[in-house]
Amino acid sequence: MPLSDCLSVAYQNKIIASITIVDALWENTNQNDLATKYINIIKNVITKYKEQNSLKAVLIRLGELCLVLLIAFVLIWGINKLFRFLRRLIINSEHRFLTGIKIKNYELIKRKRIVKVLLKILGVVKAIIFLFLIVTIIPLIFDIFPSTQHLSKIIIHWFSEPIKDVGKAIIGYLPHLFNIIVIIVITRYILKIFRFFALEIERGILKIRGFHPEWAHITYVLIRTMLYVLALVIIFPHLPGSDSDAFKGISMFLGVLISLGSSSAISNAIAGVFISYMRPFQVGDWIKSGEIIGVVIEKNALVTRLKTINNEDVTIPNSAILGGATMNYSSIGKEIGLALNVHIKVRYDYPDNLIEELLIEAALMTNGISPKPHPYIFQLSLGEVNALYELNAYTFLPENMYFIKSDLVKNIQNTFKQANVEIFSMQYVELVERKDKNIKKA
Repeated sequence: MPLSDCLSVAYQNKIIASITIVDALWENTNQNDLATKYINIIKNVITKYKEQNSLKAVLIRLGELCLVLLIAFVLIWGINKLFRFLRRLIINSEHRFLTGIKIKNYELIKRKRIVKVLLKILGVVKAIIFLFLIVTIIPLIFDIFPSTQHLSKIIIHWFSEPIKDVGKAIIGYLPHLFNIIVIIVITRYILKIFRFFALEIERGILKIRGFHPEWAHITYVLIRTMLYVLALVIIFPHLPGSDSDAFKGISMFLGVLISLGSSSAISNAIAGVFISYMRPFQVGDWIKSGEIIGVVIEKNALVTRLKTINNEDVTIPNSAILGGATMNYSSIGKEIGLALNVHIKVRYDYPDNLIEELLIEAALMTNGISPKPHPYIFQLSLGEVNALYELNAYTFLPENMYFIKSDLVKNIQNTFKQANVEIFSMQYVELVERKDKNIKKA
């Protein structure tokens, strides 16, 4: 309907579009042709909208939805049934077909372990298939109805974009990954070489002057730790996101936590290294640390374990051993002898030479006491009515020192009893009363 210099397109007496001469010039046509073009476009859209929302089209879409859901249900049922069959097949094959991986007579990987790995792989494959079904079916359902077709594109975009980004990141990261693999392989073979030499030295096959065999393991552990740290430092720049502020912040936070939480562990580990190289004791030695006496049953990087004569398992931190005095009864006791001493008190009524003869006689008749070096006597102190003697007798069996000393004490008691010499005599004190008191004796 013409209006002066513009044409209007109306529907049910409502203007829905106006075309001016300028609009026609922009389209390189006249107003009538442009208005006719707009009318045809609007008619086609209205017709398409009516066809899409007709009862027939709605029923067809509902049928398509039911068909898709039925196909999805059948696929899910079939996949579950297939994987249940495969699971039973793997479990039953443990006793039929599967065998462990063996190297000569050593079973490196057992059958049960292989079954567990196969079941985990089966579960992962099943999860991937179900995820693929979900990504395929949900967008297909939304694409059936015109009002939800845009949601289908959004969902596809949600899944496709991360996959594309991950794929691009993996492809771009392949050179760094290759560098990391090369570093790990080189480090592993270097450690194998050091481990070979450490085992040869520890077994006594390879001997190095001034290097004790028991140093081989701790030296290998130190070298391994340093190589791991060096490899980690070299690998760190190749890790994804290592240059980001978030990665640096997390690394710093973890470093602070480890440094605060493992200060005692680090001090024990350092003490363990010093103890290993100082060699104050070995496994099997009888030692005294603080107030604890026992045989060393384990010595590792952090603690030392002792077993006392009463079968008590005592764990002592290495820092406590390094910070205090340690007495080793076995280190030179097996070579030049360990002196066991016993203290006794005897009254002055008996001559010194008799006491010494009896003590030496008791020592020499004790099993485990060696006649060379010869037992000797110290007279330690003079009391009011008795003297304190110390017997020192040597044994080359420090691991039996408790039992030998017990027998030594028994022999001293029996020897003195046979000689009618009193040990640990009572001290008699006379209390004299004054003029108004009676005389009392105790």
